[in-house]
Amino acid sequence: MASKRGLCWPTTNTDPAFVFSKLGSRVSWLYNWSPHPTPSCSLQFVPMQWNHVNIEHLADCRKKAGADAILGFNEPERSDQANMPVELAAREWMRCIEPLRRAGVRCGSPGISSAPEGVAWLRGFLSAIRAQGGDIDFYNLHWYGETLGQFYDYLWSTHHQLGPDKPVWVTEFAPTNWSVENPLPKEHVEHFCRESCKYLDTLDWVERYAWFGAMRDPGTVGKWAAMLGPDGKLTELGRTYRDEA
Repeated sequence: MASKRGLCWPTTNTDPAFVFSKLGSRVSWLYNWSPHPTPSCSLQFVPMQWNHVNIEHLADCRKKAGADAILGFNEPERSDQANMPVELAAREWMRCIEPLRRAGVRCGSPGISSAPEGVAWLRGFLSAIRAQGGDIDFYNLHWYGETLGQFYDYLWSTHHQLGPDKPVWVTEFAPTNWSVENPLPKEHVEHFCRESCKYLDTLDWVERYAWFGAMRDPGTVGKWAAMLGPDGKLTELGRTYRDEA
């Protein structure tokens, strides 16, 4: 059985993704917030349709990538991300994504943030597409916070609110206090990574997960969440994520 563990890999990242795909790696898949595969990477690629722009090309991109799953819009409830009203997202889903789902491609819901408006937006979206005979195959969730308890509570409560009949992919997560000058301590972040990965591996309704930080500078999420150092080589946390069960 393939590992659940994956990467969210920015399209602007010029570091080689294959550093995560060595023999025995716990990392098995990758997405990059776009429908176009990351070059020179042997990990399984999952396309994402970030918003509705150029959505007509998604089917061809999915076919060229040989992908059996896709991810929906990125945080459409947020004005600084995909920024899509429910009506627009539902219309474009039914027009271009639902046909793929009916053809056998597994289609993940739009990826929502862990802010309260995320669940409200997704529930509205699900009502809109189900009224037209559409659906999703798994929930696509993001989370940022400080403690393991907060993370676990969010996953369980959100899965319950949305409906436990569908599995979950956690496609962005990391512990952060959003401070650049005084981020969460290194030991806290590394402990969180180890323990959360172990826990997610035990949940049969969590199919896949991807830590946020596969880049040299993860920005305000906090420097200790980075899996790559300034030289592009794996950090201690990066090696832990890649190699430790």
